[in-house]
Amino acid sequence: MGGPLDLNSEEARERLLRVFRHAQVGRSVSSVTHDLNNYLGAIMAYAELAGMDKGISADTARMLGEVVNAVKKSSGLVASLTDVARKEKPDVRIMDPAQLVERVLDLRRYDLRVANVTLTTNYDPSLPLLSINLPRLQLAMMYIVSNAIEALDGTERKKLSVTVRKTAEGVEIAFKDSGAPIPDETRAAIFDQFYTTRGVDHLGLGLTVARATIVDHGGTLNYDPENGFVIALPLRTSYTT
Repeated sequence: MGGPLDLNSEEARERLLRVFRHAQVGRSVSSVTHDLNNYLGAIMAYAELAGMDKGISADTARMLGEVVNAVKKSSGLVASLTDVARKEKPDVRIMDPAQLVERVLDLRRYDLRVANVTLTTNYDPSLPLLSINLPRLQLAMMYIVSNAIEALDGTERKKLSVTVRKTAEGVEIAFKDSGAPIPDETRAAIFDQFYTTRGVDHLGLGLTVARATIVDHGGTLNYDPENGFVIALPLRTSYTT
């Protein structure tokens, strides 16, 4: 189902209720992560203490090291998730674009594996640093990755490639999936508010919010069949400190 949404319809009311439920989930994430970090800290502390025991075997020391590394990775994921779920307020950071993309992909890596999507990345080695509003731009990219996963549903060869390269104006980030190109008649409306081709279970807001966020950074978000969804960000974004 596609086309513009009648804001007075039952379908519109259902989608607005879904927006509200998503907001409540975000609040819950913010309240839970504090306790989760405490638990992770306790696991790390005990694992490190156990690893200091000179009587343990080399194999046990190795396994304890794996526990510590897993806790560190989990803490990083929790931090990224908290950035996305926190209340709206600027969080301007100077960041390597490749590091930003990796944070986004880490939050979607499980979904990519479950959907059997093969992920490839290609990062220009000479990327400049950007000044960005991290939570907002991270969320915008998560919408694009989620859109790619949904677009590949039902296809046989599921691939997603992410390319980050330096341009004369700044940085370009391209998300290209192996699904069929978006038809011409649909392409003009994919960034419209509440537009979706996937039924009532989808809000039709992800790409709208993603483009608005990137425009707020002084950049652009466009789609073309050859390169997929392409984000262009200037060196000096709207969030430059």
